[in-house]
Amino acid sequence: MSKHLFLIILLVALFIKLDAQNKLSKPLSSQYELSSIIPLKSFINTPIIVDNKSKNYPPQAGYTIPIKISLVDGIIDSTLSGYIWRTTIEIKNSNSVNFYISNVSLEDYQSLFLYTKEYAHLTEYHSIDANNISTDFIDGDKIIVELNSKSEITNIPFQIMEAGILLSKPQGFGDAGNCEVHVNCSEGNDWQFQKNGIARILVKEGNTTFWCSGSLINNTRNNGEPLFLTANHCGINSDSVDYADWMFYFNFESDDCIQPLEEPDYNLLTGSTLLSNSKFGTGGGSDFKLLRLSENPGLQFNPYFNGWDRSTTESPNGVTIHHPQGDLKMISTYQKPLTSTKYDNDQVDPNGMYWRVVWAQTENGFGVTEGGSSGSPLFNEEGLIIGALTGGRASCTYLEQPDFYGKLSYSWAPLTSDSLSQLAHWLDPIGSGVMYLNGSSLDSTNVFAGFVSNTNTVIIGDNISFKNTSIGNITSYKWLFEGGEPSYSELEFPENIKYKRIGEFDVTLIVSSSKDSDTLIAPDYIKVVPNIFPNPSDGLFKLVFGKEIPDSYSLRIFGLDGKEVRFMIKEKGTNYLVINMNYSEAGYYLVRFSSDELITSYKVMVF
Repeated sequence: MSKHLFLIILLVALFIKLDAQNKLSKPLSSQYELSSIIPLKSFINTPIIVDNKSKNYPPQAGYTIPIKISLVDGIIDSTLSGYIWRTTIEIKNSNSVNFYISNVSLEDYQSLFLYTKEYAHLTEYHSIDANNISTDFIDGDKIIVELNSKSEITNIPFQIMEAGILLSKPQGFGDAGNCEVHVNCSEGNDWQFQKNGIARILVKEGNTTFWCSGSLINNTRNNGEPLFLTANHCGINSDSVDYADWMFYFNFESDDCIQPLEEPDYNLLTGSTLLSNSKFGTGGGSDFKLLRLSENPGLQFNPYFNGWDRSTTESPNGVTIHHPQGDLKMISTYQKPLTSTKYDNDQVDPNGMYWRVVWAQTENGFGVTEGGSSGSPLFNEEGLIIGALTGGRASCTYLEQPDFYGKLSYSWAPLTSDSLSQLAHWLDPIGSGVMYLNGSSLDSTNVFAGFVSNTNTVIIGDNISFKNTSIGNITSYKWLFEGGEPSYSELEFPENIKYKRIGEFDVTLIVSSSKDSDTLIAPDYIKVVPNIFPNPSDGLFKLVFGKEIPDSYSLRIFGLDGKEVRFMIKEKGTNYLVINMNYSEAGYYLVRFSSDELITSYKVMVF
């Protein structure tokens, strides 16, 4: 069976498995007539409003209030199928609530459910071990929390830390300006791959939440690592706990070119880690932020890892795809060349850190950006990311005003930057030096082994380093080096594999993920050749080494009768010796070289 046919079968099987996992099960309480009354614990809803009208700052989505629930706040029922613990959380004067839960440790026999009366808006978790999870919003002000367990419940294996409440306005859905263009209008026909990488973000920063946008972005390993690009001012004061609670809404879009009456379905992923960001404000930095999502988006997300271009070429046309005001996914088009400038500046500056863009009217509207669009990617005419939105003056009121996107070319490796303040380290982890990289819809649950070496022909005693080029979400590497020392490695990039024997040797790489593995065997990949030539010769031989000759070494030559013969070293270089045996009789001789690091012999012929 070919590898490609196997991959197709694997993808179909995996999709069926994922689809089955998404089918909701029923809480135990729904299967029994329980007479017990569920306790109610109420919390006061004190709104937190951020007074900020600047487009440079994302619009507030809502706020959070502290929550504390313990075992005694609920009631336990025993049934033939197991134990049930339930409590009701009331957030007064709220229409929609989500929860931020920490220290989740559900065993294989335990399940957690959240729902409203009659099991509406059911959310469930099974056999999960996580530091943080963020639930989706549940409509209503009274939420039932239910824990099912096959063993007696003596503690609740989670901590509900906060409840999130959305402001009455803006709520996201339906709040974008009427000039905006839905991504599935005709303007988006050529951008159907790119749109699948875009997500709406519910940013958490302390006890407030905000709307932003961003994109999955590819890296030179093409391995589906869930890297996500947005703007640094989105959650500029967020800490590691906040990032773990960020929520990413993929495929939140209208099916066509019309705003639907009801909020459409979407795919939600929660949790992230900050990898790198711009360390300075808009005057000294490009306002980028790179995250790693806590999970790989599964097949049901239909994810696309957008490509990028780090050149300074001024794109003549392109688009941005974004979530204005936290609303559905929209597309805005530019049809005039970008200009290089400083932030919020109309003067051309070739050394500027921002792209200045002016949007154009198209068939279905005059798409611009709004609050909530921050962090959205700017695409060039090739469909590659060249920047991320910081802000600007464009709106549905001021259609022809400019917006400003931090250049990916500047974010790549700013002066005096390290891995925590650049993109290069993360987007080009193999050090390829490429200027651009295409996007990929790679399914990261599959792996494909691949490698290259700095050379595959060496003289005896020399070293070879290997570069992994495998694809996929790889968790382990196993290298086998026939004839090499060491002969086995579990490093991603093995270096200094030494070959002390002449011959042709196989190299084998086995890569594995949690669900897949692949093996690449390269027969006779390494060729180790003698380091003495010409052979035979008239008595002059050049003995070459793969590195500098040590100060202390021994060189002796013997005839086939075992008697040592005289010779001269005609020339000594940094890594070679020229041996003169012109006065020796014709025949075979054994040249023996030894040092602290190498002992080897060579059979030569004098004619």
